[in-house]
Amino acid sequence: MTHKLYVVSPPAYIFDRIQPEIKKHIVCLPDFLRFPPTKIKQLTRSLLLGRLPLPQKILYFWFPKQQLDVLLEASQGDAILFYECCNLRVLRTIKSLLPDGVSCHIYYCNPIQSIFTSPAVQLKAIKQQGYQLSCFDPQDAKKYHLTLTGQYFCYPESLSPDYKYDCFFCGLPKDRLEELCALEKLLKENALTCQFIIPKRAEERIDYSSYLNRLSQARCVIDITQKNQLGLTRRPLEALFFNKKLITNNPNIQSYDFYNPKNIFIFGKDPTGKIKDFMQNPIEPVADSVKKKYDINEWIKHYLPK
Repeated sequence: MTHKLYVVSPPAYIFDRIQPEIKKHIVCLPDFLRFPPTKIKQLTRSLLLGRLPLPQKILYFWFPKQQLDVLLEASQGDAILFYECCNLRVLRTIKSLLPDGVSCHIYYCNPIQSIFTSPAVQLKAIKQQGYQLSCFDPQDAKKYHLTLTGQYFCYPESLSPDYKYDCFFCGLPKDRLEELCALEKLLKENALTCQFIIPKRAEERIDYSSYLNRLSQARCVIDITQKNQLGLTRRPLEALFFNKKLITNNPNIQSYDFYNPKNIFIFGKDPTGKIKDFMQNPIEPVADSVKKKYDINEWIKHYLPK
């Protein structure tokens, strides 16, 4: 393979685990297309961008020159992968500056209904600009005619044998706070130690490296999905690759080849009276051949230029 894949806003920790022979064909860029921070840039971008043809020099007012120049180095046969970019006028502008023969993809790693206000209309408009759309959720893929590429993770650098607590969760409240609180109460009633981090303010958040460090110190990962979500969050795969037990409220997990009731407890389906026994029994190893299917080095093949 001689062509390149440009990736905008990838999760750095996971992409760092891509094998060198694949990584040499990938150019990673930060999330430089987001809405600008200053009011004058916000106003002028809203008024002008995507409404009329603009020279590349003008775009430097809203987008960092260094990153934009690198992205626009893409040539015929190359591919671009955007993470969850949904601003139609940004996408239209970028596409107009690219040569023919550059395939452009967008991957949605959150439920579509949480990203768009009018999903069917907005996704259709993005497709009409020539973008190929994919997602992690089988329900969204079917409903909105997207390509299902699923969820992914990576093999960790090391595995910690030392545990500080039984159960770990970290994530925003979203529409699941009540269910999280109910589960935490149940776990504590069963004499299980918990660390639940549910930030309500920006300063309460932790970075992904710290998150994984804390996850590695737990025996079990907690996964409570948003309403109407069938696709896997990343947490089940973090549990899989870190050799942790998993408590999830996603019954669709039974359809995955790594599902094992000795390793995975389905909250809301499995008897809550058995949760302590579930935690006390040892985890059963999952074959490496199964794990590899969900590794970043396999997943990225969906987007690499042919």
